[in-house]
Parts: sequence; structure tokens; C-alpha cells
Amino acid sequence: MSEKATITIRPDEVIGAAHDHLYGANLEHIGQGIYGSLWAEMLRDRKFAGNDRMYTAPSEGLHNVHPSIGIVVPWEAQNPDYEAVRYVHDNTTFYTGRQSQRISIRIADGQQRGIKQGSLYLQAERDYELRLVVKGEGQALAAQLGEEDWRIDAVGGDWTTLRHTFRAAGENPLGELSLTISEGSLWIGCASLMPTDNVKGFRPDVIEAMRDWSPTQLRWPGGNFVSAYHWRPGVGDRDLRPTYLDPAWWLWESNDVGTDEFIDLCRLIGAEPVLTANMGTGTAEEAAAWVEYCNGDANTEYGALRAQHGYAQPHDVRVWFVGNEQYGNWQVGHCDPETYARRYLEFARAMRAVDSQLTLLGVGVPANLYAHWNEIVLGMAAAEMDQYSVHYYSLRTEKLDVTPDRELMYLPKIACWYEVEQMLDATLEVMDRYDAGSLPLAFDEWNTYVGAKPPDYIEDYTLADALYTGALMNACLQRADRIKYSAIYHLTNVMGCYVSAPLYEWENVFMGRRGGWVPVSTGDKPDAPATIKMPATLVLELMTQHRGADAVRCAVECGSFSCPEAGNMPAFDDVPLVSAAATYDAESKQLYISVVNCAVEDAMRIELAGIEAAGPVAMDLVSGEHPLSTNDFAAPQRVAIERRQATADDIELPPHSFAMLRVPLG
Repeated sequence: MSEKATITIRPDEVIGAAHDHLYGANLEHIGQGIYGSLWAEMLRDRKFAGNDRMYTAPSEGLHNVHPSIGIVVPWEAQNPDYEAVRYVHDNTTFYTGRQSQRISIRIADGQQRGIKQGSLYLQAERDYELRLVVKGEGQALAAQLGEEDWRIDAVGGDWTTLRHTFRAAGENPLGELSLTISEGSLWIGCASLMPTDNVKGFRPDVIEAMRDWSPTQLRWPGGNFVSAYHWRPGVGDRDLRPTYLDPAWWLWESNDVGTDEFIDLCRLIGAEPVLTANMGTGTAEEAAAWVEYCNGDANTEYGALRAQHGYAQPHDVRVWFVGNEQYGNWQVGHCDPETYARRYLEFARAMRAVDSQLTLLGVGVPANLYAHWNEIVLGMAAAEMDQYSVHYYSLRTEKLDVTPDRELMYLPKIACWYEVEQMLDATLEVMDRYDAGSLPLAFDEWNTYVGAKPPDYIEDYTLADALYTGALMNACLQRADRIKYSAIYHLTNVMGCYVSAPLYEWENVFMGRRGGWVPVSTGDKPDAPATIKMPATLVLELMTQHRGADAVRCAVECGSFSCPEAGNMPAFDDVPLVSAAATYDAESKQLYISVVNCAVEDAMRIELAGIEAAGPVAMDLVSGEHPLSTNDFAAPQRVAIERRQATADDIELPPHSFAMLRVPLG
């Protein structure tokens, strides 16, 4: 069967510019969102900052001392013997932070003893560089990666950086690195293992996949993470950057990916860098210094520091968020709206004193929630804001004890875009009331949120989420006169547009307040290093690549469907079966129409009204056999982009599909 929908387009009625910033994403230090995915570093806790395992039982006892006591998780003992060797997380002698890993041989019996780390996927004929920062007592050090060996004849008493390149002879999904000695004491300040084909520290497979989309902007470093993030320890020599326990997500943060690495990533994938200032534990002075580091000439204090780090030219970061979700009691630095508004003005004035050309965004909320937040913040600070931010996650069933049956989630997922439209309109109405309608809205965090849980926040994204994404983006384009910025959450692995293997298994190593989640392994049968695209990413690729300069008037006449209440979404009786939006390029006379068919089983015949096509219609489809089809490492192309040709009077969309139509006009 097929349904019918009429889409009426008025190319001469411009809603607003289809701004470049509408097609972006977020990148945050959470789960496997950066380390173990984008970043090519293979070792976990490479600077030995975390906790050790003390017992083989839940608590102490005479006979349950852990064989790896004194070794920072996820490192383990190699050839342990409680009498012959002592392992120490050394808090007196260290290279970075406040801890190193010490191996002290108590009985020199000729055996090699030390530490190891497993779950290192070694690919045949691939080269890996090992870098060690060590000091010792003149003894030999043996390093083994898989079946390959490297021997350092004598490690002296000063911290020394050593490098060696290994070539993996064969495929080894569960490779190990071991570092051993047979006498004396050895201190390991940090260790690094990266494939030599990394691109400025990033994985080439991830970079290649992202270039197919090239999000127009990328917001970093958060997200909740930013409210306890200080930029200064995240620049300079990576081996000297201290690791710390992030209080937002309870993960050890190595600081390996800092400002300069983020800028490198943006340049590699063609995204504009966007930064968020820390208003949780940060200060206006710190934010202003960060602006100078990014944008100042080399003759300024922090511009000179950037140049010293190898970046003579300014990074030229134009867009800055001032704080993140300060309204939420989950946020480090949670505050009331009056306090936020006052602090916003303090931050904004300090930042603009360094660079007057910044675009600054204030923290807003959906509608007028959180004790009339928008009313108060806009009334006090809107005059010094360039845009106003709102975050909204749909469904929010992740806090339930039992994740909802995925088979029951298709209708709620494709209906919740309709609720998002209502949220956007309610928020804009409040903004109009308290700011006279002059301030653009930035919808800078959004996604469905169904089953993602800590610490990895992996979400089961399907074709339904792709349709939600298309319809939500259509909603933004339909309001392009007011919405100038949009960014899906999140880029990689964590609620990700991309999933990069191998994925970690985690352990909560809890010792008082210093406990945290640690990625301990990749399981017994890890997937080989690779990156796949989730279905929503394909929609974002099409909408980013095929667009005109202006969003134009577009109206849809179609049937509707009903959807029961789910999560934080109420029941709906009249959700349109079709969502559409249009952009137009007047110079080339090319019209771009993004269309979502929400019907579970029925195809949708599309009638285009209000225009005369001057030739065939190019149609790019994202669809699948099942409404909940998805991609995985066994079938990475199960949902893919299919290109078809059509005519303006003969357009039919399959059930549960997204289409990008390219229509030439005369």
C-alpha cells in the first residue's frame, strides 16, 4: 500500500539563511568518546594515575592480597611473587601528576618481573611506536609487544624518553605489552603505544569516516565535562600533562587531547572549532586567557605560549559558549539564574576585552523551566548575548531499571521530533517575551536517549533515530529565521554518530573518593579496529552536503499517526506521517527538499506543488528492511545511502525512510 503527501514549496518566500552552524556535533571527554576511539593511543591509564587492586575479595584479609597490588589498573603484574618483587604506585618520585609506577626487585633470582597490559589489538604488518619515560638504577629493561622484543641495556638515574617501533608479525586481537626487569628499581613515568600511521595522533579510519560528513562545526570539550575542565594543563608536552579524576563522569582524564589537538581534529575533518568556557570551577580570567591562547597574536602572553607549542598562527576560534547547563543540579558549579546571569556578564566582558569579535552564547533551558530560568537570565543578560542555547534529549528512558523493548521504540522515536517542535516553539515564545525576538536560538545538544548508561553510554541507534534526526533538522530549517545553530550529541561511541572498535569493558575501581571507571579490557573476542556510521549519520551527511543558502517556505499535507506516552514524551494523536523542509540556491536554481516518511509499512507518494521542475529529480535515500535496522561491525552497510533518479511527478518514498530530493528549477 501507499499513502500520499503533498509538499508545497515557495522558493521566493525565504524563512532565513540556512546557516552553516546548523550541521554540527558535540565532542566530549566521556566514556569511549575520545580515548579508545578518535585518539590513536592504545594504552589505558598510560600515566599511571589511578588506583590499584588491593584484594582478591571485597575487603582485606590475611590470604586475599591481590597479586597486582601496587599496580595501577588496568596494568597487571607480569610474573608476580610477593617476596621477590614489590610494586608501588609511587607518590614521591614521579614524572607527571603525582604518581608513577615503580617496580622494585627484592630478590634478584634472575627472573624477569614487571607489569603488563593486555587487550591491545595488533594488526598484521602494522607498525606501532612505543614511547617510555623511565628512570632506573642502571639495569636492563625488556619490553615485549606481542611476539616482538626490545631490550634497553641500561636505564640511568634521570628521567629519559625512549622510543622503539615494533611491527606485528600476525593478527593478535588480545596482544600484550610487558615491561620487565630482573634487578634494582625502575620507575615508569608514562608509556605510550600508537600505530605509526596515526594522523596527528588521531586514528586514520575515524578521520576518513568523518570526512564523508564533515560536520560544519564541532563543540568541545563539553558538555558536563567542561564545568571542571581547566585548559592550561591540557597544552604543551603531552607526557607532562597531569592526569586527573573528572568529577562529571568519574573517569581518569589524561589531558592528552587538549586545545591544540582539538583544533587539529577540526582542521582534519573540515569542522569549525567551537569552545565552551568552564563556568563551574573556572573563572572569567581563565576564560579570557583561553581566548588569548586561541586567538591572540604571538606577541601576547598566551599567544606566545601557543606559538611555543608549535602553532604560530592563531587558532581563530570565533564561537564560544559561556558555561554549560548551569541550571542543573548534576552540573559542577550549579547555580541559580540570577547568579548565572551575573557571572555570564563577568565572563563575557573579560573574554571580549581580549577579542571583541567573539560570538558568545548564553545558557538557556527548554520553555521557561527551572524556576523561570529564561525569564530571569534574558532579562539580566540578553543584551550582551549573541545567541541563546537550549538542550533537549528525547524520551529519557535511560534512568529506568529496565531498558524498554527496542521493538516498541519505533513509534516513540519517530514521534518525539513532534514534541521537539513544540519545545522549540515554546522556548522561542519565552525568548520573544523577554528579549523582543532579537536573539537567535542555538539548539546545541539533542538526541534520543533510551538505553545509554554509564560509563560508556553506548546507545542502540537504529533507522528510527535517523528519521528522528531528519525530522528534527527539518524543524530547525522551518525556523531558520530564529535557529542559527544545531549540534547532535555525540560524535563518537557515546550516543555516537560513529562507533569505533574495539569497545572497552569497564570496571569501577573504588577506593574512597578517588575511585573511578577504568576501561580494563576489550573482552575475549573484540572487533578489529574499524569505524562504522550509525543511520542518523547518513541523514546528516546528506543534509550537510546538499543544501541551498536559504531555507524557504515549505508546507506538508499528509495523514497522521498516534503514539502512546513514552519516557518524558506525552501521548500524541496527530503526529504527521511526513516531515519536510526545503533550502534553495538562487544562483544555481537548485532546490533541496529533505523528506521523512514515518509510516511503518506504507510507501509514500510525494506530490510537489508550487514549483516547476526543469529536469529529473535526484533522490538519495536512507532506508532499511526493518524500521529498526541498524549498522554493526558484522554488517556495516546494512543501512546505507541509495541513489535513485525520479521525476517531479513520480516520487515515491519507501516505508520508514529519509530522502534528499534535488530538484532543478527553470
